[in-house]
Amino acid sequence: MAVKQTPPEAADKVVQALRLQDSPPVYVTVIPGRWLLEHTTPSWRLKDPMKGFQRIVNQPRAKQIARTVLDEKRTFPNAITLATDIKDFKPSDDGDGIILPKKVKFLVVDGQHRLWAQTFSDMESHYACIVHLHKTEKEMAELFLEINDNQRRVPSSLRWDLVRLVRPEGDEAAVTAAELVFELATRSESPFYYAIDLTGEQKEVSIKQGSLAPEIKTLVGKINRQLEPTFEEYASLLIRFFSAVRSLNPQGWGDPGTTYYKAKVLRALIRVLTDIIIKERALETLTAMSLLKDLKKIKPASLNDDVIRKAQGAAGVTDLYQVMKDQVFAGVALFAEIRVAYGGAFSIVCDGSRMPMPGNIDVSRRRGGQGIQIHNPIQTT
Repeated sequence: MAVKQTPPEAADKVVQALRLQDSPPVYVTVIPGRWLLEHTTPSWRLKDPMKGFQRIVNQPRAKQIARTVLDEKRTFPNAITLATDIKDFKPSDDGDGIILPKKVKFLVVDGQHRLWAQTFSDMESHYACIVHLHKTEKEMAELFLEINDNQRRVPSSLRWDLVRLVRPEGDEAAVTAAELVFELATRSESPFYYAIDLTGEQKEVSIKQGSLAPEIKTLVGKINRQLEPTFEEYASLLIRFFSAVRSLNPQGWGDPGTTYYKAKVLRALIRVLTDIIIKERALETLTAMSLLKDLKKIKPASLNDDVIRKAQGAAGVTDLYQVMKDQVFAGVALFAEIRVAYGGAFSIVCDGSRMPMPGNIDVSRRRGGQGIQIHNPIQTT
C-alpha cells in the first residue's frame, strides 16, 4: 500500500529540490524571491527581520543589484546559502520536490544583499538556494564564519558578534565583552541604544563593535582577576559610565565629529574606567555622578590631535589614554607598594604612579623580600 502524502497547507510552498546530503540534510532548490524574503532573517535572534535587513545591508549596494540584475531580468550566477533548525522537509506528492512550511524561518548565511535587492525591484527573481537543515544557532554561526572567511575578510565587528553566538571555550573575557556590547546596543537605557554597528556593515554608524569590544575585553580580564563582578554589574556600570561621558556634551552625543563621540576617545576612556575601578576596588559604588566628577577633570582641548602629538609625539589611543589618566588621577596614588624583608624591616618602593618616592626613603630592591600593594593608602600623623 502506498504511503498517503500529507497535502501542503495553503501558505506552504512546494519547490523542486535535489538532496545533496543526508545527515544533516542539505538541499539545492529554487525559491521565489518575495516568498523567500518573508521567511528569512539576517540574524537568528531578531524579532523583526525586515528592520534587521535594513540595519545590516548596504542599501545603495542592494539598489544597484536590483537595477543591474533584477530589473534587467538577469539571474544570479551563484546560490544563496540558507540555514534552518528544521530537521527535514516533507516530500511533495510527485516525489520530485519538497514542501517548505509556511512557518519556516531561514537564516541568510550568504547572499543578504542579493536577496534584499528584491525589495527594490518590481521583477520577482527566483533564487537558487543551498539549504542547510537541522542546525543549532551555534552551528549556523560556525557555518557563516566558514563560508565568509573563505570568501573575504569578515569585518571585526561581525566576528565579535559571532563570538557572542558561538561562545568559544577558553576565552570567557571575549564572550563577556561581546555580550556587554550587545547589551549596550539593545538596552533602552543605554546611551548607545541602537547606535552601535554590531556587524561592521553600517557605514552611517560610526561606533563599531569591533572598536569597543577589545577594550571591554581587556577591562573584564583585568577586573575579573581582582573582583569577579557579575555580568549585570558590568553591564550596569558601563551604562552609568557612558551616561556620564554623554553628560560631558549632551548636544554633541551621536556626532562623530565631537570630542567625546570619537571611537578612539571612547576606547581610551574605557582604559581610564579600568583604572578607576582598580582604584575604587568596587563597581557598585561608582555612580554616574561620581564617574562624571572624575571625567570632568579631563580638559577637552587637551584631546585635540595636534595638542597630543606635540606632547606625546603621536595621537593614538594609548596617547589619548595617557593624557586622560594624568588628568583624572593628578595628585592621586592608585596604590603604594612597600617591600617587606623577611627580617622584619620594610622599605617603600613607589607610589601609584610607579615612580620612586622622594627623600631619604630606601627605594632599592632587596633580595629575600616580598612586594605588597596597598590600595587607597591613607596618610596618618
